[in-house]
Amino acid sequence: MNKIVAILIIIFAVISIKGQEDNLFNKKDYEQNVERLEDLVYRKIDSLRHHKKRDKLTRDTTLKTSAKHHLFWVHKTGRVVHFEDVKETKTPIKRARKAGYKEKLIGENLAETYYNKEQKNEKGEVYINQTLEDIASDLVDNIWRQSKGHYKNIIGKEFKDHGVAIVVDVTLQKVYAMQVLGGVVKRKK
Repeated sequence: MNKIVAILIIIFAVISIKGQEDNLFNKKDYEQNVERLEDLVYRKIDSLRHHKKRDKLTRDTTLKTSAKHHLFWVHKTGRVVHFEDVKETKTPIKRARKAGYKEKLIGENLAETYYNKEQKNEKGEVYINQTLEDIASDLVDNIWRQSKGHYKNIIGKEFKDHGVAIVVDVTLQKVYAMQVLGGVVKRKK
Protein backbone atom coordinates (compact mmCIF):
# COMPACT_ATOMS: atom_id res chain seq x y z
CA MET A 1 0.00 0.00 0.00
CA ASN A 2 2.84 2.42 0.91
CA LYS A 3 4.49 1.58 -2.39
CA ILE A 4 1.32 2.58 -4.30
CA VAL A 5 1.06 5.86 -2.39
CA ALA A 6 4.72 6.61 -3.08
CA ILE A 7 4.26 5.90 -6.80
CA LEU A 8 1.17 8.14 -6.95
CA ILE A 9 3.05 10.96 -5.22
CA ILE A 10 5.87 10.64 -7.75
CA ILE A 11 3.41 10.64 -10.67
CA PHE A 12 1.64 13.77 -9.37
CA ALA A 13 5.00 15.49 -8.78
CA VAL A 14 6.10 14.74 -12.35
CA ILE A 15 2.77 16.02 -13.73
CA SER A 16 3.08 19.16 -11.60
CA ILE A 17 6.65 19.85 -12.77
CA LYS A 18 5.66 19.22 -16.39
CA GLY A 19 2.75 21.66 -16.03
CA GLN A 20 5.09 24.34 -14.70
CA GLU A 21 7.47 23.81 -17.63
CA ASP A 22 4.59 24.24 -20.07
CA ASN A 23 3.60 27.56 -18.51
CA LEU A 24 5.39 30.28 -20.47
CA PHE A 25 5.22 32.70 -17.60
CA ASN A 26 6.01 30.64 -14.50
CA LYS A 27 7.70 32.42 -11.58
CA LYS A 28 11.17 31.20 -12.53
CA ASP A 29 11.09 32.40 -16.16
CA TYR A 30 8.53 35.22 -15.99
CA GLU A 31 10.83 38.26 -16.37
CA GLN A 32 13.07 36.57 -18.93
CA ASN A 33 10.11 35.49 -21.09
CA VAL A 34 8.44 38.91 -20.89
CA GLU A 35 11.70 40.49 -22.11
CA ARG A 36 12.00 37.88 -24.88
CA LEU A 37 8.40 38.53 -25.94
CA GLU A 38 8.98 42.29 -26.00
CA ASP A 39 12.06 41.73 -28.16
CA LEU A 40 10.07 39.53 -30.57
CA VAL A 41 7.43 42.27 -30.88
CA TYR A 42 10.13 44.88 -31.58
CA ARG A 43 11.61 42.61 -34.27
CA LYS A 44 8.24 42.01 -35.94
CA ILE A 45 7.60 45.76 -36.00
CA ASP A 46 11.09 46.33 -37.47
CA SER A 47 10.27 43.76 -40.16
CA LEU A 48 6.98 45.46 -41.08
CA ARG A 49 8.70 48.83 -41.32
CA HIS A 50 11.55 47.36 -43.39
CA HIS A 51 9.03 45.79 -45.78
CA LYS A 52 7.44 49.25 -46.25
CA LYS A 53 10.90 50.83 -46.72
CA ARG A 54 10.60 52.82 -43.50
CA ASP A 55 13.47 53.62 -41.16
CA LYS A 56 13.85 51.40 -38.14
CA LEU A 57 12.43 52.97 -35.00
CA THR A 58 14.79 53.65 -32.10
CA ARG A 59 13.97 51.81 -28.89
CA ASP A 60 13.29 54.50 -26.30
CA THR A 61 13.28 53.71 -22.58
CA THR A 62 11.03 56.66 -21.66
CA LEU A 63 8.37 55.48 -24.12
CA LYS A 64 8.70 51.95 -22.73
CA THR A 65 8.21 53.36 -19.22
CA SER A 66 5.08 55.17 -20.44
CA ALA A 67 3.77 51.94 -22.01
CA LYS A 68 4.50 49.88 -18.90
CA HIS A 69 2.76 52.44 -16.67
CA HIS A 70 -0.40 52.31 -18.76
CA LEU A 71 -0.38 48.51 -18.99
CA PHE A 72 -0.26 48.24 -15.20
CA TRP A 73 -3.32 50.52 -15.09
CA VAL A 74 -5.07 48.44 -17.81
CA HIS A 75 -4.32 45.22 -15.92
CA LYS A 76 -5.48 46.69 -12.61
CA THR A 77 -8.75 48.12 -14.00
CA GLY A 78 -9.45 45.50 -16.67
CA ARG A 79 -10.17 48.35 -19.11
CA VAL A 80 -8.30 48.01 -22.41
CA VAL A 81 -8.58 51.68 -23.40
CA HIS A 82 -6.15 54.49 -24.20
CA PHE A 83 -7.41 56.99 -21.62
CA GLU A 84 -7.00 56.63 -17.87
CA ASP A 85 -9.23 58.14 -15.21
CA VAL A 86 -6.22 59.72 -13.47
CA LYS A 87 -5.74 63.38 -14.49
CA GLU A 88 -1.91 63.38 -14.49
CA THR A 89 -1.70 60.30 -16.75
CA LYS A 90 -5.03 60.49 -18.56
CA THR A 91 -3.73 60.72 -22.14
CA PRO A 92 -0.90 59.06 -24.06
CA ILE A 93 0.94 62.40 -24.35
CA LYS A 94 0.66 63.07 -20.59
CA ARG A 95 2.06 59.61 -19.81
CA ALA A 96 4.94 60.07 -22.27
CA ARG A 97 5.77 63.51 -20.83
CA LYS A 98 5.66 62.18 -17.27
CA ALA A 99 8.08 59.41 -18.31
CA GLY A 100 10.45 62.05 -19.72
CA TYR A 101 9.82 61.94 -23.49
CA LYS A 102 10.32 65.41 -25.04
CA GLU A 103 8.98 65.17 -28.60
CA LYS A 104 5.48 66.42 -29.42
CA LEU A 105 4.02 63.55 -31.47
CA ILE A 106 2.79 60.43 -29.65
CA GLY A 107 1.00 57.35 -30.97
CA GLU A 108 -0.15 54.31 -29.05
CA ASN A 109 -0.99 50.72 -29.98
CA LEU A 110 -2.70 48.61 -27.33
CA ALA A 111 -3.74 44.96 -27.55
CA GLU A 112 -4.59 41.91 -25.50
CA THR A 113 -4.45 38.22 -26.31
CA TYR A 114 -4.29 34.89 -24.50
CA TYR A 115 -1.84 32.02 -24.33
CA ASN A 116 -2.62 28.30 -23.90
CA LYS A 117 -6.31 29.05 -24.54
CA GLU A 118 -8.41 28.58 -27.64
CA GLN A 119 -9.20 31.79 -29.50
CA LYS A 120 -10.88 32.59 -32.78
CA ASN A 121 -9.50 34.89 -35.44
CA GLU A 122 -11.62 37.20 -37.61
CA LYS A 123 -12.40 34.29 -39.96
CA GLY A 124 -13.67 32.17 -37.06
CA GLU A 125 -10.68 29.82 -37.17
CA VAL A 126 -9.55 28.44 -33.83
CA TYR A 127 -5.94 28.93 -32.76
CA ILE A 128 -3.86 28.68 -29.58
CA ASN A 129 -0.81 30.78 -28.71
CA GLN A 130 1.58 28.19 -27.28
CA THR A 131 4.96 29.88 -27.72
CA LEU A 132 6.37 33.38 -27.35
CA GLU A 133 6.62 33.53 -31.15
CA ASP A 134 2.90 32.65 -31.42
CA ILE A 135 2.00 35.46 -29.02
CA ALA A 136 4.21 38.02 -30.81
CA SER A 137 2.71 37.04 -34.18
CA ASP A 138 -0.80 37.29 -32.79
CA LEU A 139 -0.18 40.77 -31.36
CA VAL A 140 1.64 42.27 -34.34
CA ASP A 141 0.34 40.34 -37.38
CA ASN A 142 -3.19 39.37 -36.35
CA ILE A 143 -4.19 42.34 -34.20
CA TRP A 144 -2.17 45.48 -34.97
CA ARG A 145 -1.48 44.80 -38.65
CA GLN A 146 -5.14 44.03 -39.32
CA SER A 147 -6.27 47.35 -37.78
CA LYS A 148 -5.88 50.38 -40.05
CA GLY A 149 -5.11 52.76 -37.18
CA HIS A 150 -2.62 50.48 -35.44
CA TYR A 151 -0.88 49.60 -38.70
CA LYS A 152 -0.71 53.27 -39.70
CA ASN A 153 1.09 53.97 -36.42
CA ILE A 154 3.54 51.10 -36.95
CA ILE A 155 4.58 52.20 -40.44
CA GLY A 156 4.16 55.96 -39.93
CA LYS A 157 7.02 58.01 -41.37
CA GLU A 158 6.48 60.66 -38.72
CA PHE A 159 7.53 58.36 -35.89
CA LYS A 160 11.21 57.90 -35.01
CA ASP A 161 11.14 56.28 -31.55
CA HIS A 162 9.10 53.63 -29.77
CA GLY A 163 8.84 51.60 -26.63
CA VAL A 164 7.15 48.22 -26.25
CA ALA A 165 5.93 46.80 -22.97
CA ILE A 166 4.21 43.55 -22.03
CA VAL A 167 2.25 42.72 -18.87
CA VAL A 168 1.00 39.18 -18.29
CA ASP A 169 -1.90 38.08 -16.10
CA VAL A 170 -0.83 34.50 -15.39
CA THR A 171 -4.11 33.65 -13.67
CA LEU A 172 -6.17 34.51 -16.75
CA GLN A 173 -3.36 33.55 -19.19
CA LYS A 174 -3.81 36.99 -20.73
CA VAL A 175 -1.10 39.11 -22.34
CA TYR A 176 -1.43 42.88 -22.54
CA ALA A 177 0.86 44.66 -25.01
CA MET A 178 1.51 48.29 -25.74
CA GLN A 179 3.66 50.15 -28.22
CA VAL A 180 4.11 53.88 -27.62
CA LEU A 181 5.55 55.77 -30.58
CA GLY A 182 7.11 59.21 -30.63
CA GLY A 183 8.20 61.70 -33.23
CA VAL A 184 8.48 65.29 -34.28
CA VAL A 185 5.46 67.23 -35.47
CA LYS A 186 6.35 68.60 -38.89
CA ARG A 187 5.10 72.06 -39.64
CA LYS A 188 3.36 72.63 -42.95
CA LYS A 189 5.00 75.27 -45.12
